[in-house]
Amino acid sequence: MRAIVFALGLLMLAQPLAVAKEPIKWTTSISGGSTIEIPVFFVEGDGRLLGGFADNHGQTFDPIGYPDAELRQYRADNNKMSPFEYLKQAVVGDAHKVTYKLDKPSLAAVSGTSADGTAIFYGMCQKHRIITCFDMVWNKKDQATFRPIAERIARSFRNNR
Repeated sequence: MRAIVFALGLLMLAQPLAVAKEPIKWTTSISGGSTIEIPVFFVEGDGRLLGGFADNHGQTFDPIGYPDAELRQYRADNNKMSPFEYLKQAVVGDAHKVTYKLDKPSLAAVSGTSADGTAIFYGMCQKHRIITCFDMVWNKKDQATFRPIAERIARSFRNNR
């Protein structure tokens, strides 16, 4: 009897170790004049064209399992602005708190939080012949999941030269 209780106790202790988080699977998204690596769960969720079918500027991805998250990959409809001016207009609201910004002639990045601190946003634009961008927003409670995702997307976007 003691052996059975001991074995059951070991099984109960080992159970949390057996439930490991699966690594994120990645795919390539080509939209809005750029190519980026994105998690598969973004593609498997809802998506829609930006600008409609006739005037396609890019795509929006709403990932499965994260109703407060969104990824947009797009090209600017106005090349007269700098990448930073365009990004600020597209991503940063009047009440948002900007915690990081990069403003160079051919590259811009911005990140921060919503006014109430519950949402985090990150965006990046670069200019070659046209301005191409991506931006993301997610719930602060999902920061551990989305921060490394945003970093990897940004690296893949910067390799898009």
